[in-house]
Amino acid sequence: MADDRTPVSALRVSFRYTVEERATEVTMSPAGGGLFRGVLADLPRPAETTRIPVHVVAADEAGNLSPESAPVYVTLYPFCTPG
Repeated sequence: MADDRTPVSALRVSFRYTVEERATEVTMSPAGGGLFRGVLADLPRPAETTRIPVHVVAADEAGNLSPESAPVYVTLYPFCTPG
């Protein structure tokens, strides 16, 4: 992330996704170098393989929002693997 007027450390970055009709927004933390990190909340085990779109949005110090990112997909599987 980068902004022409707000330092990276002052940006508020979050990602949004919906699982089983429940929308979740997660605040991301600065990870250095303009990168941000966030962790998906506890997710239900689906009955079948499911792909969920995840969108990222950022806000500057004035509260201006970036356009929502193109989706990145996370795949949930109905089974567990060791490790």
